[in-house]
Amino acid sequence: MSKSKYDYGIVIDAGSSGSRLFVYEWEKIQPYNHENNDENNDNSNDLDRWKSVPKITFNKEWTYKITPGLSSFENSPKNAFKKNIKPLLKYAETIIPSAQLSNTPIFIQATAGMRLLPKGKSDKILNSLCSKIKQYNVFLMEDCDSQIQIIDGEIEGVYGWLSLNYLQGNFNNFDNENKKSFGFMDMGGASTQIAFSPSSVEQIERHRDYISQVRLRNLNGELQTWDIFVSTWLGFGANQARKRFLTQLVNSLPENSNDYDHDDFETRTIVDPCLPKNAKTEFYYKGSKKNKFDVVGSGDYEQCVKSIYPLLLKNLPCKEEPCLFNGVHAPAIDFYKDKFVGVSEYWYTANDIFQLGGEYNFETFSEHVKAFCESDWKEIEKISENGGYNKIPKDFLLDSCFKANWILNILHEGFELPRINVDTKVPDEHQQSEHIPFQSVSDIDGFELTWTLGKILLYSCGLIVSGDHDNNVVGFLPSKNERVNYGRKFIPGVFSSMHQKITSGSSSTNGIGASFFTISLWIFLIIMVLWSVFFYLEKANLIVTNKCLPFAVRNFIGSQYNNLRAHGISGIIHKLRGNNHNTTHDLENNINGNTNDNSDGGFSISRDDMERAETQMRSRSMMNLNDHEGGHTTNNNKIKPHLKAAFSMTDFKNFK
Repeated sequence: MSKSKYDYGIVIDAGSSGSRLFVYEWEKIQPYNHENNDENNDNSNDLDRWKSVPKITFNKEWTYKITPGLSSFENSPKNAFKKNIKPLLKYAETIIPSAQLSNTPIFIQATAGMRLLPKGKSDKILNSLCSKIKQYNVFLMEDCDSQIQIIDGEIEGVYGWLSLNYLQGNFNNFDNENKKSFGFMDMGGASTQIAFSPSSVEQIERHRDYISQVRLRNLNGELQTWDIFVSTWLGFGANQARKRFLTQLVNSLPENSNDYDHDDFETRTIVDPCLPKNAKTEFYYKGSKKNKFDVVGSGDYEQCVKSIYPLLLKNLPCKEEPCLFNGVHAPAIDFYKDKFVGVSEYWYTANDIFQLGGEYNFETFSEHVKAFCESDWKEIEKISENGGYNKIPKDFLLDSCFKANWILNILHEGFELPRINVDTKVPDEHQQSEHIPFQSVSDIDGFELTWTLGKILLYSCGLIVSGDHDNNVVGFLPSKNERVNYGRKFIPGVFSSMHQKITSGSSSTNGIGASFFTISLWIFLIIMVLWSVFFYLEKANLIVTNKCLPFAVRNFIGSQYNNLRAHGISGIIHKLRGNNHNTTHDLENNINGNTNDNSDGGFSISRDDMERAETQMRSRSMMNLNDHEGGHTTNNNKIKPHLKAAFSMTDFKNFK
């Protein structure tokens, strides 16, 4: 059988409602021959390819979902592999050539429900998966800690940003002087995320401590470095915000806020301005069946907008300006230059309810939201029964007025997207511009926009051998603020064992260096053993080393012995190996507290300590508890490859 020209990777998105398999394919990474990098080469397309990241392929049929989610096995962790993961791997075996299975890595990235479990229970599930997959022994599982993980909302945001900009071609034919990117916004059921690379160099340098770094590698071995800001807000997803809003309505009743207990919860019917007229639903305060409230919709759009605003917690101060919401500091966003794409709830609500997914105009969207919210519920039901609103379930339809207003609130009051012709006018210098600052999408050019692609992109880039002794590690480096205050660590593109294999074979010179280092280390150890023997024999007056060993040998051994006493074995190894050994471990030592830029001397505060202290930065440590809860079924309308805006809530038709 001929050797396959492709490599494969598997990412499993282990969410709250189920686990979904994604299989990806790319051409095997080939060593780059610098002699072919001739500026006069007529094959410009080939040169462009070498200056790009690997081309990743995904077929619409290379995905498979199974329910329920991993978290449902909290009381039977040993069944998680057999009933949840194994069926997905069996499906992958029908796609990947059998000769490639043992070289295909699996990445199980747990989100949502697994974050809610107590650590003891989630660890049992992860450990069971590790042992069972190794016993299964079909796919590549070298490092369970990096291949089977619970990831937080910020990492999801980074992977989403990578996916978006890969699909937009922003990592191809890379030019560091003229690079451009899209910002990424994601709103799930429990949280919302943002990740973007500020267009202003001044903003990046001014807020450097809050800027993270993404490192990719071109096929020619050259590094791509991207400065990005990323943050997540737990409790600010559409479903959690809805619960907070209804709780706010209950708490605002006079009898529930006075000094007496006898009249608490006497009122059992609350009026909701964010529910269509005459619509009715129920709410269980703090999840208790004893505290059931009947909710009646008044369909008051203006009052809904005003009532939602306090949920942003804009009253919480930031450590420094500018401040977004819930006390989170961020670089200023220039919506006249920066461009954003929204997924999940940004797309579902706009597309399913209003058919406004894609390019967006604030006035048009807000008019549709107002009309929907103020409609009588019976009229809405009739439209739905006739096939309207993309046939979404009744529960989703009931919440759609609130969700649409929440999106408006997050975009304009939270991220401060300007409302053209409402709060401001288009500046003269942008009057003729076609710039689109925000848009919602479900896919790009038929390719589903999912964060799992970002994970596999980082991995494939990590397989590329670096050129010109560039040993920077491909991966994600959290901001200094995250590393110092929350203990966040560097996330390499590949697992550490594979990175060592790659760097050891990066060039013939590196190979010789590694061999020389190994030989030198063995010689050194043998000499030290012999010296120890001679030392103790001399102490026992059995021999005299001055007569047994030449002066040069005695001098070398003596100097190494002194080094050993002064610096330990690691110091000797460092001297023997030289400076050509920048591995993942070395990088982590540099970035996780052992650097000169640590003003606190390397002292690190854990996330738990920070949350207990209720510090200003609480939001940066929040994790996304639910990836895409509350998502609706999308229709087949696709967004054009050039990404016209969906939700810019702004009329930027005339922008550059």
